[in-house]
Amino acid sequence: MQLYGCVSNLPHTVKRSVVLAAAPEEVWEAVTDEELLSEWLAPEVELEPHEGGGLHCRFEDGEERHGEVELVEEAERLSFRWWRDGAGPSRVELLVDAVAGGTRLTVIESRLDPGAPALAAATWSAPLARLRLLPGKLVLA
Repeated sequence: MQLYGCVSNLPHTVKRSVVLAAAPEEVWEAVTDEELLSEWLAPEVELEPHEGGGLHCRFEDGEERHGEVELVEEAERLSFRWWRDGAGPSRVELLVDAVAGGTRLTVIESRLDPGAPALAAATWSAPLARLRLLPGKLVLA
């Protein structure tokens, strides 16, 4: 697994990429299947992976985020807005690209409220590191 990270010049956008030794279809399943999402994103995930579908995540520390799916381009792109109570929303895009030797998953999170605090550059590093442990589990039986 190779983990790439960069923070855009905007303090409200974080971009992270990971290259996985898995087929694009397997990685797509890892970003749209609730069971697989609960292994790398948050322990409890509810996702309706279609435009207008709901999203709910409960993290290890008890934080909860709610959201709505904005765009689904099958096996290529999932975009959603999410927020935690009392905070403004951000937009997350998950991009799946075939590359030599596997698939690159890129996560771009952007705050939608310019007055909100900047996003932490490390926000997606831990979840993507957990995702790299899943390649043997990406295809469900």
